[in-house]
Amino acid sequence: MHILYIHQHFAIPKGSTGTRSYEFARRWVKAGHKVTLISGHYDIGGLQAGKGFMRRQAIEGISVVVVGTKYSNKQSFIRRIISFLCFILFSIYAGLRVKDANIIYATSTPLTVGIPALVLKWLKHIPFVFEVRDQWPEIPIEMGIIKNKILIKILLCLERTIYQQSAAIVALSPGMADGIQSVLKKEKNVAIVPNSCDTNEFRPDIGGSKLRKERGWNDKLVLLHFGAMGKANGLEFVIDIAERLKDKPEIHFVLLGKGSKKNSLVEKIVRCSLKNIDILGSKSKEELPKYIAACDVAMVIFANYPILEHNSANKFFDSLSAGKPILLNYSGWQRQVLEQSNAGFGCDLCNLDQFIEKVLYFNANRKVLVEMGQNARRIAVEVYNRDKLASEALTVINSVVDR
Repeated sequence: MHILYIHQHFAIPKGSTGTRSYEFARRWVKAGHKVTLISGHYDIGGLQAGKGFMRRQAIEGISVVVVGTKYSNKQSFIRRIISFLCFILFSIYAGLRVKDANIIYATSTPLTVGIPALVLKWLKHIPFVFEVRDQWPEIPIEMGIIKNKILIKILLCLERTIYQQSAAIVALSPGMADGIQSVLKKEKNVAIVPNSCDTNEFRPDIGGSKLRKERGWNDKLVLLHFGAMGKANGLEFVIDIAERLKDKPEIHFVLLGKGSKKNSLVEKIVRCSLKNIDILGSKSKEELPKYIAACDVAMVIFANYPILEHNSANKFFDSLSAGKPILLNYSGWQRQVLEQSNAGFGCDLCNLDQFIEKVLYFNANRKVLVEMGQNARRIAVEVYNRDKLASEALTVINSVVDR
């Protein structure tokens, strides 16, 4: 079987963002299938930016076609829209040049990735599976990023059309699946295949003591958040927590990453004269494991928008795999996973008091960190390992091709 995979923000381990498409595609190649992947150039994706219209490269058996569009989280809203529109045109052209594909697998975000899937379906007469990583356009609408009523109507219509025209839909969480069903307004099978754990790359046996000593963390309770620093991440929440706990020098917070809000976060820390929080630069997927190993608790933080509670953030799964207790500042399905398995805690969305209560509990009960970490690793291996979930996604693809 030849799978045409479309993902504008494709990333490899040299980058500093999620590698789900890379991990799935290389496993599908090992299973005996051919995979051609069309991508743009994402500045934190780790791919080489090619000169010219298209750059072809082979990555672990995946035939990767990088078209001439660039994207960065630092871009303005208008520049991002231009990037999305250019990718639509370039990926259609690249897709038409791919021969003998049996099926298209298109993954968001952005939602506009569904447009080349639709066009190629009609022109090449092959079905497509649409994977929903985030609920677009609902998330940018709820966050106030998209306000124009006409544009909102167009995007909602596009979303519904993509869902209706797809041969199958994959959602990354139960909440996303419910959101898809509400858009369709009729029953359609939506497979839930969440993000997964790199159990070989992120492991409990990776030592973090050297880094702790270098950073002066030593015997402190270190709570780490890693990843993007944008509006959706709401990391001002962590600074507010650090300010309320500044009289507890044995508790230390670390923010690792980059994004549009990083400078304002640094300014707020300086303004508040906080010594119990560090902001470090982003690290590649290859460097990240030692930083997670050096922390005691991994944090997953989101801004105060209820729709974000349906997320399937990579950092959640990387932390499980590393065998770290996890503390969320939100509720939803991930909170249920943690608390039912005694692998961490969740809170009501952005509730400072509940979050501080959990931090103080960890600080006073250091022994539970080991038990919770072991439970986290067990979940990673038994429930969310890459091999298992890549196989589940491939089962969805096979069912469409067989039909």
